[in-house]
Amino acid sequence: MQVIDQKDISAVDVAISFLKQGKVICFATDTVYGLAVDATNARAVDNLYRLKNRNKNKPIAVFLSNKTQVSKFFKTSYVADLIINKYTPGAITIILETTKYAQKKLAKNLNNNHNKFIGFRIVDSFFIRKLFAKYDGILAVSSANKSNEEACSSPQAIKKNLKDLDLLICGKKTSKISSTIVKIQSEKISIVRQGKLIIQEYEYQ
Repeated sequence: MQVIDQKDISAVDVAISFLKQGKVICFATDTVYGLAVDATNARAVDNLYRLKNRNKNKPIAVFLSNKTQVSKFFKTSYVADLIINKYTPGAITIILETTKYAQKKLAKNLNNNHNKFIGFRIVDSFFIRKLFAKYDGILAVSSANKSNEEACSSPQAIKKNLKDLDLLICGKKTSKISSTIVKIQSEKISIVRQGKLIIQEYEYQ
């Protein structure tokens, strides 16, 4: 495991180098620490599943750099736009149907369930904004933990629990609460997981 501080002037360039090699990097988000790979690289996505011991039938979400990317990768709707405009960037993962462009561009093993729905986040993080300013790819990201274990919220926990990680970018200690997950289909919203952000379904019915 290589370790670098997110304040290091070379941290973004090092992260991009690892991503382009199909390796797994780890950084602080606005919720917990996240494990990230190039979302267009199926081998890299496999590496992420393997590191987490994650069931390959459980999809992995993607991080987008800004709201303008959403319509390129996802089919939006009135309700989806309400949620996106109100809560992003922030601690929410939104599951939507992907566009044909996304289905061609993204690694097929992000979702092995043979449906067209995956989640995305637009994160409120200074380091991740700096990363996207130089990296024009899409990130596949999952919480920094082995499956069914508590998500890591500090560099110390990551060093202890994820020894096979390729690159750790050390930032501040984060919350231990993951993002809220919502799914929007046919203008209906369902709460998959209540997390850091509290949303009520009835507000959007």
